[in-house]
Amino acid sequence: MKNNSSLKLFVICVLVFSLSACGGVDPYSRVDVYGQKGEKPGEFNEPFAIAVDRSNHVYVADARNKRVQKFSAKGKFLEQLGGEINGSGQFEKPSGLAIDGTGNVYVADYDLDRIQKFNPKGMLLLEWGTSGKLPGQFNSPSGLAIDSEDNIFVADMYNHRVQKFDAQGKFLTSWGSYHPVSVLKSVFNFIFSEEGEGLFNYPARIAVDGEDRVYVSDSYNNRVQVFSNQGKFLFKFGGAGLWGGKFRVSSGITVGKNGRVFVADFYNNRIQEFSRDGCFIAKRGGGGKEPGQFDGPTDLAVDSEGRVHVVDWGNHRIQVFKPEDPVKK
Repeated sequence: MKNNSSLKLFVICVLVFSLSACGGVDPYSRVDVYGQKGEKPGEFNEPFAIAVDRSNHVYVADARNKRVQKFSAKGKFLEQLGGEINGSGQFEKPSGLAIDGTGNVYVADYDLDRIQKFNPKGMLLLEWGTSGKLPGQFNSPSGLAIDSEDNIFVADMYNHRVQKFDAQGKFLTSWGSYHPVSVLKSVFNFIFSEEGEGLFNYPARIAVDGEDRVYVSDSYNNRVQVFSNQGKFLFKFGGAGLWGGKFRVSSGITVGKNGRVFVADFYNNRIQEFSRDGCFIAKRGGGGKEPGQFDGPTDLAVDSEGRVHVVDWGNHRIQVFKPEDPVKK
């Protein structure tokens, strides 16, 4: 009887997982790679975050080199922000990036617990934040996103919360607190549907879609939670696991213009694609050093031509997944 019950549970799980998959054809059959470990322009030492502006310029937070590098869409080095000096306009460990509609660049600093804002020419415009737990303070900010009104959302990782600011760094609101989900409940995410809604276990990354819904990569709960831009919980997806739609530490997250959601799955060494409502579509990658393989992907961004730019952290490089027939994403 016990074995029969186990079999029934397995069948039910398979059916649920099958029904949750949206399927679809994977158009990303071409991969470009640039970068290697080093300190020269165009080289990286543990790159950590990425963002793309409206002109498809690519910005990479080169964490251990204490700088942000700017590239063309084809991976040609253009210029950099920051360097070795630890002062205004410089970085200790740049960890999060976001770019607003006018090309201003926001950089989160994981070690210095602050946000800096630069204009498109690299001039420092604003900085805010100190270490702490109060509103406007941070404990290792690691992800940034911007909504249609240029409000800034910060994944305040070790404070287990999201903070929202206006474009001048004025605190507006925050939500979340610490709540780890057990591995069992995480695996059976569809059963424990209300487990820890709106609470986090090291939120690492954040993204905003075209309707200003906020997607938070709740890393060590192995899931993505989705909120209104005022912090109202809407839904979640994911859970711990190896198969499609599940994560082993969800990391970078981005939303394309067509609403497709891409998530970096750190320990599974892959990226996964979902519908705007969290329905699993496709996965690509695997552990290794060859093109299309990863060693701990930490962040990703989609440009206007549908190319998916991925930070391959452990391999110290950027990979670009390109559709055979570029379409507007």
